[in-house]
Amino acid sequence: MQARADEFNEQSDEYNIILNASSADFEDMHDRLLVALQSGSGAPDIVDIEIQRFATFLRGDVPLHPLTDIIDNHRSELVEERTAPYRADGVEYGIDYHLGAWVMYYNSEILDAAGVDVDSIVTWDDYIAAGQQVVENTDAWMASIETTDRFSVLGPMLQNGGGTYDENNELILDSAENIEALQLISDMVHEHEIATASAGGQHHSEPYYQALNEGQYASVWMPLWYVTRFKDFMPETEGKILIRPMPEFSSDGFISTMGGGTGTAITTQIDEDKVDAAKAFLEFAKLTYDAQVALYTDLGFDPFRNDVYDDEALTAPDPWFGNEPVMTNVQAMFDRLAPEFTGPRYPEAVLQLRDVVAYQVVEEGADPAEALRRAADEIRSLD
Repeated sequence: MQARADEFNEQSDEYNIILNASSADFEDMHDRLLVALQSGSGAPDIVDIEIQRFATFLRGDVPLHPLTDIIDNHRSELVEERTAPYRADGVEYGIDYHLGAWVMYYNSEILDAAGVDVDSIVTWDDYIAAGQQVVENTDAWMASIETTDRFSVLGPMLQNGGGTYDENNELILDSAENIEALQLISDMVHEHEIATASAGGQHHSEPYYQALNEGQYASVWMPLWYVTRFKDFMPETEGKILIRPMPEFSSDGFISTMGGGTGTAITTQIDEDKVDAAKAFLEFAKLTYDAQVALYTDLGFDPFRNDVYDDEALTAPDPWFGNEPVMTNVQAMFDRLAPEFTGPRYPEAVLQLRDVVAYQVVEEGADPAEALRRAADEIRSLD
């Protein structure tokens, strides 16, 4: 953001941005922001709000400035699904840093040893069959499932047309689509025995990084931003990882969705005479062609602007990931990309998936339908 501010100031004849950036612990930052906005003072002009907590700030009188007008300036080029998580009553209040397309990361070395052609995996049935070969012919598991985070369960739910909320702000946590997706995961663990709880309970722990480095898992499904974790924490995977779409539930169904995210917002505590400058800066820093290219070149994130995917910066092969053009592969999923909607109790729904449902189903063998029903009842009781 500082780099974008410097560029903005060089090009702008009207505004000069002075960016005093600070960071804080996840829970502490969001709690302090909520208190500041509720009390009427102490909030920053511009703030990053993680998707897990964003819906908290969309309840009642929204303390954020609408950003729909600047998004409209670029909407024809944007992946529309990525604006949905930061929208309330048709108005956008946040702009993300990435698309966060969900993909499957395959360890080609393990799959080759197991006699599996990665490109023969099209459906989840294919994935299970490949997993059985992996378990039979190697010392690895096909997949790891998080039991203390949401990604392993939420990704397939969204991909299957489920999730936490629908576009009408109705809670769908116990929907048939979610039950089917969670049953699939449960069967991988308890029936087919091709998957197991991830080392450390999640895909962001030192034990897990070590296990993936050592080749204990043949694949993992995570959003595209997880590419940075391989390069930062798992050096032994270099050149071995291939990125592919999620296996499909049906031939005309979704093969990806979006995971994680952070929406940059402008709070209503900003001085009114600075609002136009702040919006002009966010548009420049987040939505323009050059800004979206920089999301990839500077941060390693997948952009959510369609036209940048033909840029030479995004079409270059990546030696770490099979020397393939990763971003070109991601763009091919856009016409089968499931949206994510974040309703009023999205933070609490995510906590249910993260802290309760995943553990109960994977570690305790709970019935997926019953686990989701209890979670949905808990959320509904809050209102």
